[in-house]
Amino acid sequence: MEIYINGTVAAGPELELIEGATLIVDNGKIAAIEQEPREHGIDLKGALVIPAFVNAHTHIADTGVKELGTGLLVEDAVLPPNGLKHRYLQQLSEERLIETIRQGLKEMLKSGVAAFGDFREGGLDGIRALRKASRGLPIRPVILGRPMADSKAEFELTRKELEAVAEEADGFGISSIGAFAPEVYRQIREIAGDDKIFAIHLSESPRDHEYSLRTFGETEVKRAFAFEPDLMVHLTHATESDLVELKARNQRIACCPRTNLILGDGIPPLHEFYERDIPISIGSDNMMFSSPDLFREMDTASRVARGATKDPRAIDAKYLLRSATLSGAQALKLDRTMGSLAPGKEATFLVLDTSRDPFVYTHDKISSVVHRCGPSDISRFVCAGTTVIEDFEFKLSL
Repeated sequence: MEIYINGTVAAGPELELIEGATLIVDNGKIAAIEQEPREHGIDLKGALVIPAFVNAHTHIADTGVKELGTGLLVEDAVLPPNGLKHRYLQQLSEERLIETIRQGLKEMLKSGVAAFGDFREGGLDGIRALRKASRGLPIRPVILGRPMADSKAEFELTRKELEAVAEEADGFGISSIGAFAPEVYRQIREIAGDDKIFAIHLSESPRDHEYSLRTFGETEVKRAFAFEPDLMVHLTHATESDLVELKARNQRIACCPRTNLILGDGIPPLHEFYERDIPISIGSDNMMFSSPDLFREMDTASRVARGATKDPRAIDAKYLLRSATLSGAQALKLDRTMGSLAPGKEATFLVLDTSRDPFVYTHDKISSVVHRCGPSDISRFVCAGTTVIEDFEFKLSL
């Protein structure tokens, strides 16, 4: 049993700050969060304890092509089968692929990420590569696989392959609504059932959005509702009518502001999601373009939402911290075990040293987390009971 004393704990789904709290961990789980002070235990010296991050959308295999696609349109950089990243992935050996994924996992852990949802290209081999690369590490990959037909045009899609993907992965991560015919998405929904995740990129670029309206008379989001995906990724160009239905359906959403920005795809309607009380999760997206640093993702989201609307009240820091923690866990169906700090959940948390510059003279600790902190402020990271960072030092051999 580990007893952490004298901390400020952001507890529960509302991230309620409990000062002078005691956090009791037993067998890798939170046994209790007590408000009564204790004298003996690991003294956090007033540090802020928050849930560890859940990165809702990534492409981790692209770690090996950092900055290679900067300056390209999304279609030229990442669209299957001939986008730059796919040409790179197709020529990789298994050993090199696993090596690059391991580097990506290391970067995530150093950034306080406890779990992530990865769109895993490469069919069954791609799924197995991520499983192998993450073996023995405390981080939890939620692997969203795809059939080879979605990345190599010459491959014929079969139901047998879809069932094999569902068997080995945690669900499906499909590149676009144009990747397959509607009947294939109905099959994917049926095969995924309630236990697996069906996720899909939607309305990412302005060209995707305009093509859908011109060709089908509907947005990509509207077309996708027919297939009931669990998670819609991007929604950079979600419309007013999309937003109404997203709210009504309690649709899970993952936004990736930094990658949308660097690709010139636009800015997700973050302020609209916030105003309508539509929870979003946040993903760092493609490792080619963005580091897996959710501190930077939250900060970017906050500033662009306020700047684009010319309204400093357009979004809220606590909403964004929740998007990087509990909302991400909900999007990946992990919220029973992580995403918030509560008795019975995994001991998966970050300790941020409040004696460091981001917190000195602060009037709002949560705002400081979102707008000023970075991975270097993590003094301790416990992931499912395993210590990843201690006294600011990364403790794993990777």
